[in-house]
Amino acid sequence: MRVAKATVVDISLLVLVNMLWAAQYAAFKIATEKMGPLTVSAWTLLMASIVLFPFLARERHNSRAKPSLSTSSGAVEANRRSSIWTRKNMLAFLMVSLFGLVPGSALLAWGVDRSTASNAAIIYLTLPVITAVLASMVLGERMTRLRWASLGIALVGVLILSTPDLRQMSLSKGQFLMGNVLVLLACLGSAVYNVYCKELLKCFTPMEVLTYGYLLAFVFSLLLMYWAEPFSWSSLRTYSTSTWVALLVLSVFSWGLAMVLWMFLLQRLDVSQASVSIYLLPFFGVVLSAITLHESIGLSTVIGGGITLAGTILITTLEPAAT
Repeated sequence: MRVAKATVVDISLLVLVNMLWAAQYAAFKIATEKMGPLTVSAWTLLMASIVLFPFLARERHNSRAKPSLSTSSGAVEANRRSSIWTRKNMLAFLMVSLFGLVPGSALLAWGVDRSTASNAAIIYLTLPVITAVLASMVLGERMTRLRWASLGIALVGVLILSTPDLRQMSLSKGQFLMGNVLVLLACLGSAVYNVYCKELLKCFTPMEVLTYGYLLAFVFSLLLMYWAEPFSWSSLRTYSTSTWVALLVLSVFSWGLAMVLWMFLLQRLDVSQASVSIYLLPFFGVVLSAITLHESIGLSTVIGGGITLAGTILITTLEPAAT
């Protein structure tokens, strides 16, 4: 059976995107050795916005060139732009930035610092299930028994990942348990981002949603830094080469180019087709963490990861697609 060249390209890009996403867990672990989670979040969002800006500019240029045959196209575009900046859309941007991107970045950095990068990669498999629950609450999508069962199974997997603390019953001081809960809350932030982006994408392009959301989240991160992690320029001298490399991996690759490629693939593939590739994420995350951080892979990691994966597969394969 001969595979089309376009299919090979799409599969290769999906693998690459998941590798770039998986690199963020080890990168967060390295970056938080020298700076706080809010500082890591602020640097990541600022640098990622800079990476996205040329793609946004190119998108704007192409959109202006297409309607050039009409003399009134500029006025039409200006009217459209003013009409989409409604109170509802501005509230959605507030939600995706303050309650989506900021916790999705800062809490993930904090959680990885208190747990392991391998655990974080596996726990993030709960994202589709958490998104489904949140979508039922915000968008009115029906929450079926299967979705509740998937969420329960995924949470059991997270608890098994926390067995080093549960075995000692050190619930108040458990390092892994606290870190895993923080990563789970970061997943909730990412779910908020996914749900409210669905509304924004009705009026804005993907590059606009990404860039505007990143910039607004950067501003909120700065305000939170002023309160919780005061920044001084002298602290830059304490950042090691590995710290800057980790920030570059986070901003340029995981939160920058990976998102551009993902948006490109969503234009070529069905969402369900592309989403299946997320099952590569824990594999790459665990492998990269073992290589870069020398993290051990214990039995609880294998069992907990398998159960978490099972909960996610349950909802994506057994539930019929919406018509």
